[in-house]
Amino acid sequence: MRWHIGTGYRFFKDLLGFDQYQLLSHKGIERYWCIQFLTYNFLEYQRLEWKQPGIPTTIGDVVRRVRKDYLCRSVVYAYEQALAEKPIADVLKQLKLTASFFKKPDR
Repeated sequence: MRWHIGTGYRFFKDLLGFDQYQLLSHKGIERYWCIQFLTYNFLEYQRLEWKQPGIPTTIGDVVRRVRKDYLCRSVVYAYEQALAEKPIADVLKQLKLTASFFKKPDR
């Protein structure tokens, strides 16, 4: 049992970044565990959906594929916005990225 708890903790911390949190209330703890539960169930559902006969698929494989798919969609979106001549600051804002490197330094 201890092995499963330890590997589960490491999985959520290292692979999914669930180590950056501060829980100050009972409600916060409930929400945190709910988010972890939903995240794991989403990944497990995807694992079963993408499973191929004879090829073992881990949750880590699913996380890497989801990240890769998201990155690809983001690049395609940015390309389409560039073709439509959208301002780069608007595209970065939509992608929730910063445009600070486009600003000229203050003198």
